[in-house]
Amino acid sequence: MVPPLLFTQRLRLRPRSLDDLEANLAMDMDPRVHRYIWPDGPPDRQERLAQLREQYGTDQPHPRAIWTVEWADRPGFLGWCGVFPLEDSGLIEIGYRYIAAIWGQGVGTEAAREVLDHGFRAMAIDPIVAVAHPDNRASRRLLEKIGLEPAGTAFHYRQWLAFYRLNRRDYLSAPQKS
Repeated sequence: MVPPLLFTQRLRLRPRSLDDLEANLAMDMDPRVHRYIWPDGPPDRQERLAQLREQYGTDQPHPRAIWTVEWADRPGFLGWCGVFPLEDSGLIEIGYRYIAAIWGQGVGTEAAREVLDHGFRAMAIDPIVAVAHPDNRASRRLLEKIGLEPAGTAFHYRQWLAFYRLNRRDYLSAPQKS
């Protein structure tokens, strides 16, 4: 399934392509970015490149949609945001990763709101969950801003993580934030 183009006030979310591979790899190799993601230290560059090639080059199961995030008025990889299966749980998570240069500018929240809305309205996912490292306060704050609620902890990606969830009915019945 190729995800549709999505737009926000400032951003364009487009399907990922192999043209994004090098920028994605550079982002993943940045110690500021991978600090909370890989518990055993930074990934091996060649192994990570192989993983990304596989992710980018294969048909992914539905529901899965991952977008490259760019400024609406110009191309350039800012990161990615999407919904995809949470490893062997039967649940669908929202996830994201961004280059450090745009942290604190609201890009993550803006893109995640659009992806969450698309996930509930167009893809009819229920519920949508998320995980974040307990010490990653910025990521946890983003999840709460878009409406996900803390729901304890869960063991995923080889570590204990803060767990968040939101039901489709609750999302659709809530007043929409602008």
